[in-house]
Amino acid sequence: MRTSIPKNNFSSGQTDRDIKGRFDLPLYQNGHEISRNFFHTIKGDCYYRTGFEFLDEIGYAALYEFKFSQEQAYLLIFRTEYIEFWSYNENNELVRVLDDEGEPLTLIHPYGTEIFNLSMTQNCDVLYITHTEGHYPEYQLKRTASNKFELNTTKYTNSGDASLSSNSETENHGYPCSCAFYENRLNRCSSSKYPTYLYGSKGGDYNNITVGTGTNDGYQFDLAEANSKALWLMSGVNSLLVGTAEGILTVNGGSVSSAITPVDITAKLSCRDGVSKVRPIHKDNYVFFVSSNKRKLYMFEYDVLLEQFKSTDLSKGNYEITKGGIKKLANKFDRFGLIFALCGTKLLSICFSNDEAVNAQSEFITKGEFIDFCTVTRPDGDYDLFANIKREINGITRYYLERLTESVEFSRFEDFVSEIPENTNAKDILEIKKQDKYAYYRKIAEELRECNYLDCSMKYSGLKNCQLEFKEVDEKNIIEVQEYQFTEADIGKRIWIKTVTGREYGIFDIEKIINENSVIVKCLLKPSVNIVDEWYLSATHFAGLEHLEGETVAVVGNGGYIGDFVVKDGQVDISSANVNKVGSAIIGLKYKGILKSPNLGLQLQGTQTFTNMKNIYKMGLMLSYSAGGKVGSNMYDLSDVQDFNPEGLFDVPPLPMDEYKEIEYSDDYEKEKHYYIIQDSPLPFHITAIIPHYKHVSRT
Repeated sequence: MRTSIPKNNFSSGQTDRDIKGRFDLPLYQNGHEISRNFFHTIKGDCYYRTGFEFLDEIGYAALYEFKFSQEQAYLLIFRTEYIEFWSYNENNELVRVLDDEGEPLTLIHPYGTEIFNLSMTQNCDVLYITHTEGHYPEYQLKRTASNKFELNTTKYTNSGDASLSSNSETENHGYPCSCAFYENRLNRCSSSKYPTYLYGSKGGDYNNITVGTGTNDGYQFDLAEANSKALWLMSGVNSLLVGTAEGILTVNGGSVSSAITPVDITAKLSCRDGVSKVRPIHKDNYVFFVSSNKRKLYMFEYDVLLEQFKSTDLSKGNYEITKGGIKKLANKFDRFGLIFALCGTKLLSICFSNDEAVNAQSEFITKGEFIDFCTVTRPDGDYDLFANIKREINGITRYYLERLTESVEFSRFEDFVSEIPENTNAKDILEIKKQDKYAYYRKIAEELRECNYLDCSMKYSGLKNCQLEFKEVDEKNIIEVQEYQFTEADIGKRIWIKTVTGREYGIFDIEKIINENSVIVKCLLKPSVNIVDEWYLSATHFAGLEHLEGETVAVVGNGGYIGDFVVKDGQVDISSANVNKVGSAIIGLKYKGILKSPNLGLQLQGTQTFTNMKNIYKMGLMLSYSAGGKVGSNMYDLSDVQDFNPEGLFDVPPLPMDEYKEIEYSDDYEKEKHYYIIQDSPLPFHITAIIPHYKHVSRT
């Protein structure tokens, strides 16, 4: 019997292998046994992840954000001796912050190699830094100007036998390991000497922890009666949430609407799942904690109807993916709204929506190890994700600062459809349709130039921003430019007119130099306009790749995958490749995306087919602007999704598929049958539905 199983909801992400018998669960039907280098969205679709672009070599370092405002945020790079500061310039490019003398801004810190054990909370221009083990005093990193910072220990105003101290010689005092703002106070916990104490500052005076009896005074409470374990984590939402190895305490003045005061406090153990010291994050009015063994992710929320807090284990069906232990959490607020987690040496993407019942986790794996990451607010309000990635390059261990690139939003064909005047003859209508289609193709090809699906990558652009004029003089084609100066080395290179709307075009090969501003060209495609302000000049050698010396890298030129080359002397030479010339390129390390389905089957009139003999004879994929890709029922025998022969234009790369695609192939009969979808080309791949067609034999 022939059967097809439409799958258009991938909202469970990667699921554990031990649920393979629970095909009755939505978790099984909407998940994959492997989801690697893909990420899932709240809509239920999945994307091949974008690449990480190389920024700098930073050594063994931890990454944190300092957010002064939406318009000005900083990436803090904690090396073992000092802090580096990076921020965005007027062109929204991330650059090193320079001091008044024009030198890179740095500050000495005391943490040495314990840079990953820091907990931070911020108020305006002051970042409060505590050490998770209480080994160091609390510090304040203060911004005094756009390029000036100070790092000093917190000077408390305090009293009481168990008060905190900034004086390491005071034996009766200790340092806090965590702090959080709640109800206009800065709360601190887990003094290294008094681990069950909670300290609250005076309202609005965050360094003043003097204990009093007034409503606005500081407070100091021993929460040992509610919890015998050390307090080591805090987050403020509805109540002050305090994490311990025993569970989560909700601390307030008696209810979620009552503030804590020196005389009013209630502490209840609302969750008996112990939590680790991984800093919690907030999303959609929920707080996310990591379990004490670092393998589970908990969502903590206040139930208004029950008037109590409750926790939900989000790792019930995807425990395996957290092997290695979750070390850090961060939000990336953009159109996908993903949570990211550092887990062992990989990065997890987590798509979560309680309202939509979406909890999709997948893993990002690269040729190397993720050491640390953080997100930083861009001036436009979106977030960048930065990672410190340890790579073995030519036998040498290197630590690179890299940034996850953005997904390109492609244009729609409908935006290129022209109005057809009345009484237009059929021939002219066909020509209008053809020109609309070609304009669309050119625009998509231009957008493909911006797609980055390579790690540790570098972008080359031969785009020139100066006027170019095309002339026909004495049966010769001549190009004259302003500002750029031609040399003999440019003979044989290609020039493209950059398209902005899709209706600008023109392609030329340089044949002879007239002077530094004029050349004779062979016209390969007559230009639509004779004067333009933006144009590309081709190249075959790409320098600046010293960070990948000796490595085999992939080259995507003009938006199309060209091939693999070895970096030598910091350069790549593609002149030997049998391809058209390149005006822009992305160069970097490839990675593989893998989706593996659960065992295929369904319920038919009360009879299940999961254990029937079956084979897949055809795969259907609903794709959105996707290129490349392979499918099959095992990883040794895969069929190409794209045939790379689309109808297009001269010098335009294979256009991405925005359609339903069917791939037929031969397959063996087996009781357990999976499909694999592989993307190993450095090109976009976006799946909105998967329809396996298979034959199954009824059991007798």
